Amino acid sequence: MDERQRPTLASLVRNIERWESGDVTRITERYRLLYCKVLKMSEDELFNLDDLPPQNAPPPRPTPGDVPVVRRMPAALTASDRQFGGEHARQYATEYLTRVVRPRLHAHAPDPLRRDLFTVATEFSMRVSAMHMDVGQNATARQLLADAASMAHETDDTTLSAWVLARRGEHELQMVAIGAEPERRRVHIDRAIAYTDGACGLARRAGPLSKAFIHTKHALAWSMTGDRAETRRALTAMWRAYEQPTTSPEPAWASAYGWGHLRHEEARCLVNVGLGEPAVRAAEESLTVRSDLRPRAFTLGVPAMAHAQSGHIDQACTTAQELITVAGHLSSARVRLRLSEVLQALEPHRAAPAVRDVFEAARPVLHPAE
Repeated sequence: MDERQRPTLASLVRNIERWESGDVTRITERYRLLYCKVLKMSEDELFNLDDLPPQNAPPPRPTPGDVPVVRRMPAALTASDRQFGGEHARQYATEYLTRVVRPRLHAHAPDPLRRDLFTVATEFSMRVSAMHMDVGQNATARQLLADAASMAHETDDTTLSAWVLARRGEHELQMVAIGAEPERRRVHIDRAIAYTDGACGLARRAGPLSKAFIHTKHALAWSMTGDRAETRRALTAMWRAYEQPTTSPEPAWASAYGWGHLRHEEARCLVNVGLGEPAVRAAEESLTVRSDLRPRAFTLGVPAMAHAQSGHIDQACTTAQELITVAGHLSSARVRLRLSEVLQALEPHRAAPAVRDVFEAARPVLHPAE
């Protein structure tokens, strides 16, 4: 092979990551031969070629009936993922997106059907992105967000594009949460503010619930700066949006984000700016309606941190122990991250026996392989 045509190491690694995440269903013969040579495996062993679609197969012919079928799938998978966590829902969702949803975008279809297909494909990509972020595969999550942004553009739906932008801002905040370098921390926060500010602008004509959800991400971005005034202003805009009259149906994706989610996000914002007491009230109200295990775990971490901020250590430890119990039933990098944040808030009080018990109980959850 000509040296100039030989793939670089970076391109090989990138393609392997995309293959393993389900973003690629067909690897060309050139790359298959390279991988087989490096890994000393046959093509059948490595790629299970019988299961792959023909390389030149025509795209499926979409029909109006495809849209409701595809739309029901991410709702079911998201419910499973939130309740049970783990790999199964994410792997199935990734494969379904790759093998069923995306091929239909390349086939000819009337404009109304084409817009509907791109809408459900955007929604599906967003759900799968969240699943990847939950297990710490942030690069794949970001690529899926980029794909979703491109798909949303094809729909001419500004509310859908606003949702994608808001989630892109949340991804920047995730980079802060997982420990971005100090010099990069403010860069990520500034990007999050910019993305979510743009999302709020696009969402001016959105329905109450979808508009409120988008404003929660703007408030969350501001709260990471510690600016109470801007955070309060963004939260006020969120509740003002939520309380506006409904003039048209909400988009399908908004159904996952009700009042309990908004109160949860408000509690997170208040903790970030050091307002422990109102954060506890918001989180406790959210917990009355958040019953799925993973959302409940996220919310339990908030009053635990808020109680620690307010010096109510016994209450913080009680809530932290409940979080540990729930987290033990989940395989979620983000839940473990929330538990780590709780431990960080309790660290100054580690001499207390109840706090030591929390740290001891958390160890097998944070480090299950040890």
